[in-house]
Amino acid sequence: MKLYQSPTSPFVRMVRAAAEIKGLSGRLELVNARADQAAFEALNPLNKVPTLVTDDGETLIESRLICQYLDGLSGGAQLYPRDEAARRRVLQQEAVIHGVLDAVVLRRMESRKPDGPPSKWWDDRQKRKVDIGLDLIERELAAYTGEPTIIPIMLGCMCHFMGRVSPDDWRKTHGKLARWYDGYRAEPHMAATEVNE
Repeated sequence: MKLYQSPTSPFVRMVRAAAEIKGLSGRLELVNARADQAAFEALNPLNKVPTLVTDDGETLIESRLICQYLDGLSGGAQLYPRDEAARRRVLQQEAVIHGVLDAVVLRRMESRKPDGPPSKWWDDRQKRKVDIGLDLIERELAAYTGEPTIIPIMLGCMCHFMGRVSPDDWRKTHGKLARWYDGYRAEPHMAATEVNE
């Protein structure tokens, strides 16, 4: 399988950490998605990482879909529950984490745009999404971290990325989450996939 990726992407890291837990990391060939832009866009016209090309030649273009695919390939820990109600809870938590990360990424992109100052209105809007999402996660932390599903993996990747790029100190406002992350980041699948650039 070929995983088209950018090493510092938290969405790529989610896939790589899931593959570690499922015992599939040795089957992933990591490909720099930006090395041949035209070839990558032919695979994924959205030009977003991660993108997985399976051994059968199928192209999967979104981290959540890729994680679900990997979960179905191997035994061991089930990252997505089979029970429908439990699965819906995991997918809802996954949506919150992705929403927070999307807003963090959008804030970062806005702060780095080359043509003029960042939009305060846009930044405030994305910051509100981050704050509300983190407040929800902090309130429901036991539900987010209590089961060995995909959710702790995604949460750990989110925390690491925010620590690298967020202009706000989320640790001061969300101490329970910060303490959980300080312990979780040492897990083998997290340590094996951490990139600090």
